[in-house]
Amino acid sequence: MSGFFATINRLKYIQRWGLKRNSVDENVKEHSFDVCVIAHLLCAIKNEYYGGAIDPGEVVLAALYHDAHESITGDLPTPIKRFNREIFAGYKDIEAVAAQALIDTLPDQLKDDLFNYVTESCDLEVMELVKAADTISAYVKCVEEIQAGNQEFKDAMDEIEKRLNAIDLAEVDYFRKYFLPEVHLTVDQLYEAGQ
Repeated sequence: MSGFFATINRLKYIQRWGLKRNSVDENVKEHSFDVCVIAHLLCAIKNEYYGGAIDPGEVVLAALYHDAHESITGDLPTPIKRFNREIFAGYKDIEAVAAQALIDTLPDQLKDDLFNYVTESCDLEVMELVKAADTISAYVKCVEEIQAGNQEFKDAMDEIEKRLNAIDLAEVDYFRKYFLPEVHLTVDQLYEAGQ
């Protein structure tokens, strides 16, 4: 018997953005889907336009499991994680212990298959895309909240935009130019924009 899936499945109960009033709640399971889609697009952009040769399957799996440890730790809000170096380092240690605990729930024959994804130990290029996708996902959440009239996310959006601006990847610039401008539109507006 393995508690791996049962534990991961609980990500739907882990709410993100715990220090802020949310217009629309977001759980870690939903966030992981968004990060998968964005990371896959970043990979495709890199491979098609910028000479990349990254396996999209690796990127999607790394994105899928990038917050798996939070099924044990919960989501520690970024302002707390980044409060100081000691807290950040301590939380990274907690994440590593939680990720290993998840791996330990797997049958021995499956541990190697999932280890790199759950422990965020994939190739550097893969993890670079996943981290960029994670940042873009957070930015999109801020845009959506502000669009809903929730100014509580304004400072977070400014901080995340600075982090986005610091990412030196052509595929991220491309994504921002071609995919982000319409993220705030309604379905009706998107349909009209497509005509």
